[in-house]
Amino acid sequence: MNTPAGLAATPLGKAAGIVRDYVLRMYYVVDEVPRRQRLRLTPVLLGVEYLVYRVDSLAERNAAVDLDAVRGSDYEAFHTYKRAFEKVLRLLRAWNDDVAFLVDEAERFVRLENGTTSRGTVAREDVLAMVELRPTDVRLLRAMTFALRGRPMDTATRDLLWPVEVLADIANDLRHYEQDVAAGTLNVYAAFVELFGDAAATELRREVDRYEAMFLERLSALPPDRRARIAGVCRRRYAEAVQPYPRTAGHRPRPPRPPPPPAGGLRKGVAVGGALTVGALAAAAYRRGRTPASPMPVPLPPHIGLPPHIERGRTS
Repeated sequence: MNTPAGLAATPLGKAAGIVRDYVLRMYYVVDEVPRRQRLRLTPVLLGVEYLVYRVDSLAERNAAVDLDAVRGSDYEAFHTYKRAFEKVLRLLRAWNDDVAFLVDEAERFVRLENGTTSRGTVAREDVLAMVELRPTDVRLLRAMTFALRGRPMDTATRDLLWPVEVLADIANDLRHYEQDVAAGTLNVYAAFVELFGDAAATELRREVDRYEAMFLERLSALPPDRRARIAGVCRRRYAEAVQPYPRTAGHRPRPPRPPPPPAGGLRKGVAVGGALTVGALAAAAYRRGRTPASPMPVPLPPHIGLPPHIERGRTS
């Protein structure tokens, strides 16, 4: 676990990879965030993304259970966590209308993904809807940077980056296609193989071309001095999506239902996640030059239900 590969596979390592790839290498560049502000923002964003990965197991272990139909403790956990998550972000001064909208979008993704996997049937429109919603966690990080800076989000760059985030997610699935097939985890290319067989690459490329055309059209509206730099930054994020696709590995097996985690391990995850959140809050307050107030208690549910991003932890 102390090897670089082992550390990268931990929740903190995955969160650090996402913050590096999306926040440091794309969002800060596109939004021209001053370096001094980056030092203040990054620890807070890392803490939030870390929490996403700590609670990934809730959706994974319910892949075969329709949470809307079987309203058990995990169903209630989603609602409990959503309220707790809002309290944490308000304490961090990282809450605004854009952040609130994306938290709702994350819940919508959870319900769509859970409903689709629990039914065992996936249509093309379901796959594309999940692919378009799945980058919600990184979009949330970007929205938080604007909230923390006290600035409104520019709608033009938000719309510009939307297809880039979708393409980057597809590229991520292509990069890990064989790994996901072996593990039975959600993968857009594997889903297209199930739907279209040998025509999967052609059908997926058609969607990739559509998203890239959307990006290029919006890019053309930028001033020429910004266009080339932003194009280079964004294309690096989705390069695999426009390269030759991997050889298909047959139909993806239905993911088995993972056993519930032991109670002790879950409580440990709650404690670690809560500690990191409080630490991030203190760090944010310190960097702003004020003494942090005593944080109000944030009730965490027995099964934390953070809007998860299924298998979003894979990084380049």
